[in-house]
Amino acid sequence: MIKSIFSTIGVLAMSALVPGLIADIRGAYNTDGGYDYPFSGWSGTTIDFSSMYQANNGLYKNGYVIDQHFNCKTGMISWQLLGVVEGDFRTFSERAIVVHKPQDECKDRGFDASSWAVSDLL
Repeated sequence: MIKSIFSTIGVLAMSALVPGLIADIRGAYNTDGGYDYPFSGWSGTTIDFSSMYQANNGLYKNGYVIDQHFNCKTGMISWQLLGVVEGDFRTFSERAIVVHKPQDECKDRGFDASSWAVSDLL
């Protein structure tokens, strides 16, 4: 009896977790192509940084399962899984800086992105 209750709870939790995880991953990256310098010929939709909340160090976006934090001071991208696991994931790549232009939103919100938003294409 108890095993079946825990099994049911587990199945319900996974049936909510997996679609949320898929939606977060699909929503995080919507561009394709332009991977080689000068990063032209890409298609898709850039990240909408203006819809993100402002945090002490940058921009924050709540997801279903994964929350994203873009540090405007260091250029680091951090993810938080289920509000528990967190850590720096990576820095913005030159392609991300050129295509998505996170430094523009950071500057608009009063941050100095000059130390990490570096590309001769800007």
